[in-house]
Amino acid sequence: MRRVATVQVLLMISATMLCCLPAASADEAETVIGANVTWADDQTVEGTVRIVSGGHLTVHGADATVSDGSSIIIEEGGALTLNHAGLLADNPPTVIASMGYWDESNRSKFMVPGEGIEGAFDVTMTAMNGDSYFGDGAHIGDEVINLNGSSHTFSFEDGAGDVWIGLIGFSSTSVTVASITIEIENGGSTTILGTELESVNMKTAGEPGFSIQVDGTLSSVDSTVSGGQMTVGGSMSADDSSFDRLGPVLLGNEATIELRGVTSFSGSLDDHDVRGGPGSTIYWGDDVSGSGGLIDRWERRVSGQSIQLDAKYVILSVSGIGPSEAIQEIFSDENGTALVDGGQERVVEIGYSDGTVWTEAATIDVITYVTSWNPESSGIGNYGGGSIPLTWDQNIQLNSGTPNIEWESLEIVGDEDTRSTSQSMPVLARIANRGTASALLYFTCEVDGLEADIGGYQEARIDAGESVEIQFGWRSSVTGQASLTCRILTPLQLVDEDSFGGGSMTTGGMTWTEPVEEDSLPVLPLLAAILVAVGIAVTTMLRRASDAIVETEEEILSYSRDEDD
Repeated sequence: MRRVATVQVLLMISATMLCCLPAASADEAETVIGANVTWADDQTVEGTVRIVSGGHLTVHGADATVSDGSSIIIEEGGALTLNHAGLLADNPPTVIASMGYWDESNRSKFMVPGEGIEGAFDVTMTAMNGDSYFGDGAHIGDEVINLNGSSHTFSFEDGAGDVWIGLIGFSSTSVTVASITIEIENGGSTTILGTELESVNMKTAGEPGFSIQVDGTLSSVDSTVSGGQMTVGGSMSADDSSFDRLGPVLLGNEATIELRGVTSFSGSLDDHDVRGGPGSTIYWGDDVSGSGGLIDRWERRVSGQSIQLDAKYVILSVSGIGPSEAIQEIFSDENGTALVDGGQERVVEIGYSDGTVWTEAATIDVITYVTSWNPESSGIGNYGGGSIPLTWDQNIQLNSGTPNIEWESLEIVGDEDTRSTSQSMPVLARIANRGTASALLYFTCEVDGLEADIGGYQEARIDAGESVEIQFGWRSSVTGQASLTCRILTPLQLVDEDSFGGGSMTTGGMTWTEPVEEDSLPVLPLLAAILVAVGIAVTTMLRRASDAIVETEEEILSYSRDEDD
């Protein structure tokens, strides 16, 4: 029994150790955590720490220093808790960069700490590795200084004190400051990294030291995360925590972030601290602070957004796009797809640093949506239903304000189901419009795949919600059993032939026969009628001729009498 118990204990210890031992990898070490693990002492993270479903890593009262290029991956079902702890990049970004604004109120600037320096001093400003100051400028008071090269040296007189240097880039590009070196005339020098300088309207630049992917949950209480890049697909919560050079936190469209207490952001690498999608959940508590200035608390972005229509080459106007509230004309392609802003990523909501929020309120208006069912001459007007809001949905279906035609019935009129080929069979069609716009349409009919004689295309104008009847005659030159199939002709502009309804319907069967005598006038009565008509015509002509001769003789006699007199 003792041996069994000993074996069980050893197995339990082995399982516990295996849950957090590095796994072999061809590229880097990987530590997999599949159970409850606590780090209560300072740690160094190298390679990948992967917290799988059912795993929970707690860093309690300790700092975890993460080496360059390392990553922490929290899979769905996994959890990471930071409790009075630190998750710190071993080599965080230290460069700062201007925001690209030229006006004085929004201009980026940093302060040279000259207060207390005795004598004249020089300040050498160095750009980020690989960057240049070509075409850039610096503002010191009312003086504008042209910059060039990868560094620039400013000279200051004794007693200059603290000096603010404003930066403007070529066009609207960023001006980077990797560090400044202060050299005192009396000897001695000091180098200060960019992120250690007091600055206004400047962001952090450079590569994050590590990455955190949160598809499970991350909870931070009174802790610090610095110098990494965080992407959240699951949920993240922070209470009384600080995030330094971490922003923007990138949220998936279904992700959630909750920021409470006196949580703060500083040194974001972009002009916002949190970036979400249209479906992300963002809670920003009243006492939570962001990087400030021109760095917004959050942005929501939409990319690849499209409007789907039933027809090709529909022209739309989209107004109120993005923070500039631009107006664009777009059109649907061969697939009926119209891309909003060319499908580019755009900002649809901004939580400004002052606590106000701007939200896009764009609209879609139809300029031209004309098909063969609503030509300009019909007076029906454009399809599309007028102006509608541009939502944040990835794909917007614009299918309102269109007809939806369907057959109700197609039947032979009367009780007879037999006709001779010399006669016409009356047919009654009933067609309804279940849509929200009128349609001027045509239909044709066929028998066994061949065009039927119905007197040409049949026309019908059907208003929205209306049902109409169209009666026409059907003739056939072929004897035998037959059924008539009628088909509505749909617009060629439609992507899907059935988008506006339509379809076909078939009558019941009937029989066409050869003509019989009673089907036509008898021959003898017809000849008699012709002879009678000819006789009447001849008699009328003779009578008129006789009257003309008599009138002529009377005129001659009258003329003779006049001569004799």
